[in-house]
Amino acid sequence: MIHARVLRGNHFRSSRQTRHYWLQRLLQDGIAFLSEVPAIESGILEAMGLMGRVAETNYGQVFDVRAVAQPENLAYTDLGLGLHTDNPYREPVPGFQALHTLIAAPEGGDSLFADGFALAEHLSQTAPEAYAVLTQTAVPFHYRSSTADLYAERPLIQLTCDGAVSAVHYNNRSVAPLRLLARECASFYAAYRQFANLLREPRFQVIAALKPGDLVLFDNQRILHGRTAFTSARHPRHLRGCYLTRDSVYSAAALLQMQFGYAEFS
Repeated sequence: MIHARVLRGNHFRSSRQTRHYWLQRLLQDGIAFLSEVPAIESGILEAMGLMGRVAETNYGQVFDVRAVAQPENLAYTDLGLGLHTDNPYREPVPGFQALHTLIAAPEGGDSLFADGFALAEHLSQTAPEAYAVLTQTAVPFHYRSSTADLYAERPLIQLTCDGAVSAVHYNNRSVAPLRLLARECASFYAAYRQFANLLREPRFQVIAALKPGDLVLFDNQRILHGRTAFTSARHPRHLRGCYLTRDSVYSAAALLQMQFGYAEFS
């Protein structure tokens, strides 16, 4: 379940105890928000450097989400984006993703979020056969551009050794052809469609109209994200993003917990 709790960036930077509370909330809910982070290009790295280690990819340390004339990625258009997780074709999959709003669109461009663990739990209760298929089928993900050719295989719903959900990987723009028998393809795509249909249900979605200076950090292996369409010709929208390594975020949280103990949430 997503709880949209927001902390101010100045409190976040100046208080280790505030960062402890914020990180505990992030790890509990999979997502946390900051406001009043300076809406400058360096703002995201200055804030996230306190949370963990920024991972460098083929995009560099940061990437800019805005409409461009000749996009290599649908994210770099003004079209709406369905709920998804980032980079399931990468090894390792990015642990946490930060998005910082520099320029907000006056109309549209709202951010969408959904808790993949809640979706997986709902599917396991309402369609256990579909859930079993999505936890047991290795799905190939592939991304190719002028600067990278990336490929990995993993189930859409990933489990721990004791059967608990540990990750959700859903990106319909990067699924490659499956190497399955015809009857196996039919059962997989039926299960895949059931999961995809859940993503379209408003009860599983949180919509956030992020303002300049707002920053969201979320678990990229749990929280799916997307956006509504906007018009970029007259009103550009600009978010800057980066990825944090999973172990570094958990390490930062553990060190703060040693100092302050467990945070109490209402």
